[in-house]
Amino acid sequence: MSVIQERGSSADSVVRRFTKYLNGPMGKSVLDNLEEGEDFILHTSNRTFRVTKRNGRAVVELHQKQLT
Repeated sequence: MSVIQERGSSADSVVRRFTKYLNGPMGKSVLDNLEEGEDFILHTSNRTFRVTKRNGRAVVELHQKQLT
């Protein structure tokens, strides 16, 4: 998988919203169940994200499957 750079796009907006949600009160239970450095993949209808716990906070990165 590789990180996509889509600055200023709707993808950027989705990353910001997931980051805000996961680092807010509603996402606390998700982060509480992750160890530092642990990550998971989140799939939406048209995007794939990797969420990693770093310094006690969620870091959301946009990913796309590589074509083989």
